[in-house]
Amino acid sequence: MHIPDGILSPEVCGSMALAAAGAVGYSLHQLKQTVSTKTIPLTGMMGALVFAGQMINFPLVVAPVSGHLLGGVLASVILGPWAGCLVIALVLTVQWALFADGGMLALGVNIFNMGVVGAWGGYAVYAGLRRHLQGPQGTVAAAVIASWLSVLAASSMFCVEFAFSGYGRTYDLTNLFALMATFHSLIGIGEGLITGFVLSVVVKLRPDLIYQPQDAATASPAISTSRAITVGVVLALAVAGFLAPFASEYSDGLEAVAERMSFDSLAATDPTVLVLDDYEVPIGENPSWLWSKLSVSIAGVGGTLAVLAAALLLGRGLKPPASRTGAGHAA
Repeated sequence: MHIPDGILSPEVCGSMALAAAGAVGYSLHQLKQTVSTKTIPLTGMMGALVFAGQMINFPLVVAPVSGHLLGGVLASVILGPWAGCLVIALVLTVQWALFADGGMLALGVNIFNMGVVGAWGGYAVYAGLRRHLQGPQGTVAAAVIASWLSVLAASSMFCVEFAFSGYGRTYDLTNLFALMATFHSLIGIGEGLITGFVLSVVVKLRPDLIYQPQDAATASPAISTSRAITVGVVLALAVAGFLAPFASEYSDGLEAVAERMSFDSLAATDPTVLVLDDYEVPIGENPSWLWSKLSVSIAGVGGTLAVLAAALLLGRGLKPPASRTGAGHAA
């Protein structure tokens, strides 16, 4: 659901960039008030996992369309909504800067739709459901439902932004909403299954890693997270290195809708990219099958490490107060 430049008007992109900047700034402020020694490495690990997970496009069964993990709810259930929003913002920034996945002008829109709507909004739904769904199974069920709804909400937000970009007379907005809702309701099932699987493992093996909103001063010391963080980073690198090269090549939900409604021509044809393009290492013309897959692995591992490094660097400015260094990782 990465929006390229050209699809939305500059006015909409600018407005949403301001909203996203405000949300990210507020998340930083809130996180700094409650950060603990466990928060930063866990944030880096989750960023690496979400980045790697977003590289795996899975095909929809009923149409030649693919989807991928958004990860807002998954990150927020582990880290809390503030760190969850920052994780998605970091992932999207690295994807734009290194791989031209999403436009430069549309970066704020993507952060708002997937980070603010996906992480903040998804966590709000999850927290509301948890009041009625008790125990470990309730945690997983609430996250699955919230994940599905977060995908629909993010796709609906794009429809609103498209309408405000002034395309109402050129394109059938009713058809846009119908197609986006149809494809992303199916993509949301995949989002929910991935989120549910990961969290079912976490609540079984390390339930202390699930975010619990509480006063940091009264939080009990958490069990060491070093092993869990190491396992998470290794898993992210394995996904990026071994599974990403075999992701579905079908257009994702937004691309498929754009092609069907013929507004894909609005997208910028020469995206700004700093290092790589389309998650591949430049290898010349007509590369072999093996080398083309290997190039995706190299790009994926590099991107995963870049997100991890960015999260750790960000954490250097979020030093936990001495009185909370023994507190749990509540974000």
